[in-house]
Amino acid sequence: MLPLNSNQIPALFQKAGNLARMGKSDEALKVLKQLQTMAPNRAEIPFQIAQIHQQLGQSDAALSAYGTAARMAPGEVTVWRAYANLALRMDAASRAMVAKQLKSAKLPAAELKRLAAVLKGSGSSTKRISKTASKAEIDALTTLLNTGRVKEAEARARALLARGGNEAVSMVHGVALAALGKADKADQAFKTALAADPDYGEALAQYGQFLLQQARHTEARETLEHARRIIPDNPIVLGNLGLLYTDINAPREAIECLDALLKQAPGNTAGLFTRAKARLSLEDATGTLEDLDALAAKSAPTGEMLALRAMAEKLQGNLDASRDAIEKALETDPNHLRVVTMAANLLQRSGDFDAAEKVLRDAIARGVRSGGVYRMVAQGRKLDLDDPLVDEMKALWDRPDLPDEARIDLGYGLVKVMEDHKDAEAAWTYLSRANEVMAKLHPHDMRKEQGDFDRFKAFLKGFDPARIGSCGYDQNSTVFITGLPRSGTTLVEQILASHSTVTGGDELGIFHPLGFEQVAKVAKTGGHIVDMTDAQLEELGRAYQDAVNTRLPDGERITDKTISTYQIAPLVWLAMPNAKIVALRRDPRDNLWSIFKNRFVAGLHLYSYSQAALVQTYRLYTEYLDLWRELAPDRIYEISYEDLVEDPETEIRKLLEFCDLEWEDACLDFHKTKRDVKTLSVAQVRQPLYKSSVGKWEPYAEHLTELLNGLAKIDDGYV
Repeated sequence: MLPLNSNQIPALFQKAGNLARMGKSDEALKVLKQLQTMAPNRAEIPFQIAQIHQQLGQSDAALSAYGTAARMAPGEVTVWRAYANLALRMDAASRAMVAKQLKSAKLPAAELKRLAAVLKGSGSSTKRISKTASKAEIDALTTLLNTGRVKEAEARARALLARGGNEAVSMVHGVALAALGKADKADQAFKTALAADPDYGEALAQYGQFLLQQARHTEARETLEHARRIIPDNPIVLGNLGLLYTDINAPREAIECLDALLKQAPGNTAGLFTRAKARLSLEDATGTLEDLDALAAKSAPTGEMLALRAMAEKLQGNLDASRDAIEKALETDPNHLRVVTMAANLLQRSGDFDAAEKVLRDAIARGVRSGGVYRMVAQGRKLDLDDPLVDEMKALWDRPDLPDEARIDLGYGLVKVMEDHKDAEAAWTYLSRANEVMAKLHPHDMRKEQGDFDRFKAFLKGFDPARIGSCGYDQNSTVFITGLPRSGTTLVEQILASHSTVTGGDELGIFHPLGFEQVAKVAKTGGHIVDMTDAQLEELGRAYQDAVNTRLPDGERITDKTISTYQIAPLVWLAMPNAKIVALRRDPRDNLWSIFKNRFVAGLHLYSYSQAALVQTYRLYTEYLDLWRELAPDRIYEISYEDLVEDPETEIRKLLEFCDLEWEDACLDFHKTKRDVKTLSVAQVRQPLYKSSVGKWEPYAEHLTELLNGLAKIDDGYV
């Protein structure tokens, strides 16, 4: 190979950047390390290496590379900020090391002082030196806000800003403008404050809260997480991050923030209430009831608190207590949207669709106008086109001032109505607009999905299938059911849960975070799956079993229908050698169309609103399965949805055999099994098998060109 020359450096640097953006981190690192040998004194090279290691979760390697960059460029603010912010998230020794190196930095005195304060890592506020307004004037502004004199605060802030720029005053001005409903001007005021100091913790906290109130979740998350790096103990940051994570269905992250908040202020009612919701998302009924009891000790419970209690009591099997709580919730706050929808959801999950519909229609008759309520009615049954409810939905849809969230729910509800009556063009009109709004509110990063696959594939270096069965926790025999959403996973779980020895666990969401916590520990030092010890794998299996015992104490053998299991199959094999994995396959045209037309919980399945993203997700699903089949073909059982509905008895017998279960007629009569079902398929699994879902995409073919063309490029048996 010919030696590289300096003229090639810019091209190689660009190549490394492109590889990193494509999620090909290992290849990018190779190019950058090659560049280091050519240009050992260029600080941007170790800086980029550090950023890639940080994205991979390899904090030690990232910190070392940042340190190299800081030594090469002691006056570069960007390098020092990244270096200090990473150290802040690590241990005290790392922070002390960076603080020591900071003494040799060639930065402005104010920046040095600020970074030194950041590295202390325990602040709830930052100190400001104001040049155009005195501390007394800023305190007076804050007092005006805190006493509800918002108009006076806004006017006074404007007057102070006339003297000259001041980030503290701009922040208060933004809070006042937001309270007055002037969102655009508030947004600009916050940006002005942060333009003066991008690491102004309190401004980040207030701006993050504003963004959250505006339902700008992606921006809010970035801003609040930045704020937490600067002022990690600030209660506004912790509380709003807890609320944000709960809203986007990241309950574990929410609980971590709320635990920190409640450690400071044990009686914080907003924190207790939000944590109760997050705990319920994890089906931690005991924890939910603990928080609700603490709230009830302070004041009479609201309808929403009672509805949460009803959900938690049902999880614990206390059906009478659950019924009493939901009845009290409806009596207390009959027009509260969350109370109405939770009550209806409880009834739908238990199979009482008529009672659920009555709750929803009664609420609408009382004036509860919500897209979510209409959508739940439409999903629960087939509505006649002359049903007055359909006219109401159309009239609301046509309102130009309809909020985005309401438009999304109404759109999916009207799609269901139009599909039921085979009006594909009308259904597409509503769906395309609803998906457009959903994608705007909840953007999806396609590069992350590809990067996740590439990183885990690289982590599998040295995987030895012969190790399966020689390590791990062998007292667990869970049947993991995985696949893309809407592929038949709920149906298969209902079939297996109809067996006398099996308890349906639904989407437990336990193993993935536990598994990747262990992966991160090994990957942090550059290790691979071969470096995971027997003790570590047994601990992982035991931790999963302990969590299952808490969630399903009476379940001798359970199913776990967590969708993401297909991404981490080798960890399951090694940690729980007696567990089974069943993977669903469905004609991707039907599968992806069904995903595309359904509304999922905010924060989940963000790929579902874009045809291009759906194709990528399906391609990656097939690549995951191809890889597992290559590594250990006998450890994963693939079942075709179409084969199952065409010849159910044959396919169910093969499924039971793989799961080491004896035949029981109840598995064929699965629709008669009484158990809670919590997914979008709640109505379907109450019916016998039917074939009408096959070919549902065909009436929409002309609108699905991007999806169909994308699938045609994938070598698959269906297309």
